[in-house]
Order: sequence, then structure tokens, then C-alpha cells
Amino acid sequence: MDFTRRTIKSPRSLGEILKSARKKRELTLEQAEEETKVRARYLEALENNTDENLPAPVYVIGFLAKYADFLELNKEKIIRQFNEERGLKRSNSQIMVARRLKEPFFQITPRFLTIAAIVVAMLAIFGYIGYSVYNLSSPPNLEISSPSSDQVITEDRAEIIGKTDEGVTLTINSQTVFLDDKGNFHQEVRLTPGLNSFEIIAVNQLRKENVKIIKILAEY
Repeated sequence: MDFTRRTIKSPRSLGEILKSARKKRELTLEQAEEETKVRARYLEALENNTDENLPAPVYVIGFLAKYADFLELNKEKIIRQFNEERGLKRSNSQIMVARRLKEPFFQITPRFLTIAAIVVAMLAIFGYIGYSVYNLSSPPNLEISSPSSDQVITEDRAEIIGKTDEGVTLTINSQTVFLDDKGNFHQEVRLTPGLNSFEIIAVNQLRKENVKIIKILAEY
């Protein structure tokens, strides 16, 4: 038994009906505009089913009635199809909006977590580099806790105690002083009778230095 294949045609849209009728009459949109007094851009929007380029529906129905009469189409049927198609578009638009509202605005995915971890790690690295550069480009800290300047000591020796930054080279009167791993130092110095002056210099890796001078009066 032989079967005959039939192509089922989908119903034409309003725009296709209008465009087909105009082309059968071999008219341009500009000619249709001149005859109907409806702007060509509105007629084109109706033929292309682009509602965003059309004014309010009450005006569109008036344009359709004029255009249908001009193209010798059944205007009641044309207007009814317009309302049906417009109602379908509204329904689809509402469904899409509802779907978007149901979808979470922000989702945490494994990819997001990976990217966030990389960003945090990079910020930490850059922060450490910036902190290190800042410390190196600035003079090192230098604090002398003992003895106080202009202090009177009745012995021939004194201990200079203080703190500076890690990795700094420290000298007292050009003699290198040992620092512990936290930058603390204490150095015994000899005193001569009278006023003794000590120049304490802390120098970091970029040759930035901090200089302090203390004076100790020895009376023994």
C-alpha cells in the first residue's frame, strides 16, 4: 500500500498575512503609508510582529482596521488574530518572568568556590608583597628602652636594650650588634668618666636607616 505524504502547514502569523497581501498588490510600505496615512514604521512592525515598535493597542487596532481595508482583508478577522497573538505573547512573557523569579539570583557552584579561593590567595600574596615593600621602603623601627638619654650611671659599664625590625643590621658606634629572631637586642658598652655618646643605627635591606643618639653621664 502506498502512502501519500502531506505537508501540514502551520497557520500563518498576522504579520505574514499582511505582508503577503501587500506584496500581491505589488506595493511598498511607503505607498501603503501614503494611502492609509499610517506610518511605514508601524506597518513594518505589524508585518514583522514586533510589538515593541508599536504604540498602545487602542491605536494599533485602528491602524490594523485601516490597513486591512486597504489590503481588502477581513478586518474583524485580522483584529481578532492580533488580539489572540498578543494574548499568547503576554502569556509566554508572564511564564518567562515567573521562571526567572523562581530561579535563584545567585548560586554557589564548585567553579565559583575555586575562583573565589584563587582570588583570595592572590589578594593575600599581593597584600604580603605590598606590606613587605612598604616595610623595606620605610626606615626601620628603632626603640631604645634602656638606658634613657642623659641618664647618670655610677659604674663603668651600661647595657643598651632595645628593639628593631627583623632582618635589620644594627650598629652601636659602628660596631655590629646581634639581634634575636624578633629584632630584640641588648649590648653592654664601656663608659668613661663624663658624658658618653652612643650612635645607634638600624639599616634595612634597601639601605633605609633610622638613627638614634643617646648620651650617658658616667660618674664613678
